[in-house]
Amino acid sequence: MTMDVPKNDVNLDELEEEFKDFLYRHNGKVTPERMAILRALYRTDGHFSVEDILSLAEQEDVNVSRATVYRTLDLLVESGLAKRHAFQGQETLYESTLNTGHHDHVICMDCKQITEFFNPELEKLQTQILKELEMDHVHHVHQLYARCLKQNCPNRPESKVRNL
Repeated sequence: MTMDVPKNDVNLDELEEEFKDFLYRHNGKVTPERMAILRALYRTDGHFSVEDILSLAEQEDVNVSRATVYRTLDLLVESGLAKRHAFQGQETLYESTLNTGHHDHVICMDCKQITEFFNPELEKLQTQILKELEMDHVHHVHQLYARCLKQNCPNRPESKVRNL
C-alpha cells in the first residue's frame, strides 16, 4: 500500500492571480486581508483551524478579523483552493488543496492525530465499483476512524492501554 500523498507544485503569484480571478468572477473584492489569508493558506501544511490561519495572517501586519477569516475560508473552499473537514469529535479543520493531490484520512480517536494516505488500489476499486453500478464519479471522502495502538499515545485513557 502506498502511503505517500501526491504533491502539486504551486507558484504563489499564479495562486494569487487565480484567487483574484475567482473573486472578480463572483463580484468579490480583492482586499489586503483576503490576500494575507491566501498567503497564510499557501504557507500551511496539513490541517488547520480558523485560529491557526488568524495567527499566520496577523504575522503579515494586516489586521484580520475572525469573521473575515471565516468568510475568506468559505470563498477559498468555494474556489477549490481549500477543503473543509468536519472530523468527528474535533473543531472544523481546513486543508489547502494547493500542495497535495487527492488523498484520504485516518483519524485516531484517542490522540486526534490525522494521517493522510493515498492507495492506488483503493482508488482502482472505487472506479471498478462505480463502473459496475453504471455511475460516474463526482467526488468522495474517506475518513477512517481508529484507536491508537501506540503505547505512548498521550491522549489514550489508561483503561484502553493494552499489553502487547
